[in-house]
Amino acid sequence: MTETLSFNLKDLLDRLHPQQHTLIVGSAFIDLLIRVPQLPKSGADMTGLFEGSKVGGCAFNVADVLAKLQLPFDALLPIGEGMFAHQVRAEFVRRSYPQKIFLGRGDNGWCMTLIEEGGERTFVTMPGIETHFEPSWLKAAHVEDFDYIYISGYQTEGENAEVMLAGLQNARDDALIVYDPGTRTPYISAAFFERMEQLPVMYTLNAAEAAALTGCDSPEKAALELARRTGRPSVVTMGELGALTADKGQCLRIPGFNITPVDTVGSGDAHSGGLIAGLMCGLTLPEAVYLANAAAAYVTAHQGAACAADPQTLLNFLQQ
Repeated sequence: MTETLSFNLKDLLDRLHPQQHTLIVGSAFIDLLIRVPQLPKSGADMTGLFEGSKVGGCAFNVADVLAKLQLPFDALLPIGEGMFAHQVRAEFVRRSYPQKIFLGRGDNGWCMTLIEEGGERTFVTMPGIETHFEPSWLKAAHVEDFDYIYISGYQTEGENAEVMLAGLQNARDDALIVYDPGTRTPYISAAFFERMEQLPVMYTLNAAEAAALTGCDSPEKAALELARRTGRPSVVTMGELGALTADKGQCLRIPGFNITPVDTVGSGDAHSGGLIAGLMCGLTLPEAVYLANAAAAYVTAHQGAACAADPQTLLNFLQQ
């Protein structure tokens, strides 16, 4: 039976004082947000509502949560050259983020994001420089200096896979690689997952993705299986139902928040950001997951990704 815990959000936010160092590895690209009544069928002609463009990308969205919670981090978010890279650079300047610019590797990618009524999103992604990492980039990032390292599925497929495995070999045994394969789970080889699981990895992904990765018929079983594979905790999210943590054969349910969803763009990334924020500040895993549930709920209730809240705004919104 899965035990359910309860928490005090204000207490957790008051305890966010950084104790460890975090490196965020991944993408910053452009999200084009288009609202549609439902996904079009093959051959259909549908009118959508263009809601604008924003800098997004899994890693950028994770960084947004830490920045809004006023927590320090290092980031390897490559910026290339071209129309989309120009927009990314402008946003980095606006936010005072350090820029890692690499010439001769193309433009940053972009994503057409179709948002249906009810908030569900479907991505059509045009990859860019973020799928062409160089070994020297990770070497220069000094992976061995960090306690927490975030990486998403977009950076662990295709030619990036071997580069990431080689670079992450330098992670310390006492560090934790927070790995969210996300929607790319079906496109990543079983052999890659097996090799990643030899590193100090903690999986965090949603219930459908966990089922696809493990073949288990319930989120609880999937969470326990992921923890068994890595020998480290796992986190499986379940939307408004909250999330599960599994560690050492025990599964806990961490409650979620009742909000009106606007869209789910970046919700999983916000959850990863909240999770890392809690862990790097010394919260227990269940406490960090509750904070992550709060961060994801706020982003789900607002338009687009990279729209996380500062501590007081987050508290005010979720205590309405």
